[in-house]
Amino acid sequence: MAKDPAVLFYTSDFLTGTMIMSDEQVGKYIRLLCLQHQHRRLTEKHMLYICKTYDADIWAKFENDDEGYYNARMDEEAKKRASYTATRRNNASKKKNKAHDEPYVKAHEKHMLNHMENEN
Repeated sequence: MAKDPAVLFYTSDFLTGTMIMSDEQVGKYIRLLCLQHQHRRLTEKHMLYICKTYDADIWAKFENDDEGYYNARMDEEAKKRASYTATRRNNASKKKNKAHDEPYVKAHEKHMLNHMENEN
């Protein structure tokens, strides 16, 4: 299955959270968020590749666990999106299966009604 190419992005929250960052820091931060969305976790190498050096303002936006660095909000939004798309996919699949089965069910019901009428 293909990687989900999208995640909800709350622009007001982003602007508020980056208001005291320089334009260069904002650019690095958004690139790290996008990279996290694609890889789920970032390595220290990823962080340094984008930032070029340790930047306290940017690194403060990320937590670190056994799997690597991550922004908690991006992690949460990606999980919500995955759950939502899975629900939509399941609902679509149910509708498709129901639509596929419907002609069979109608024909079967008609046949059974005819069959019962013939016996009576």
